[in-house]
Amino acid sequence: MSTVRWRLSEYLEQRGLTAYGLAKASGIERMGTVYRIARQGHEPARVDLPTLARILDGLYSLTGEEVQLTDILEYVPDRASKKALPAQHQD
Repeated sequence: MSTVRWRLSEYLEQRGLTAYGLAKASGIERMGTVYRIARQGHEPARVDLPTLARILDGLYSLTGEEVQLTDILEYVPDRASKKALPAQHQD
């Protein structure tokens, strides 16, 4: 089965940021939410879209960089369960 995994801990580490700083910058009142998302290997399977948007806003506030979903989330396809796709014809 394919999965989507969090890359937030890697993103924070690469930029010398902390979950605490992100929680403050994002305005998320329940700091535990940010800590869980940023804890590699123990990330939650579900996060609502407003929380995700606040995390992206917080990261932008901290870095001044545009942040894309692919910066903090990664799609990991399960190649073994994929059916072979039909060959595409080129004209």
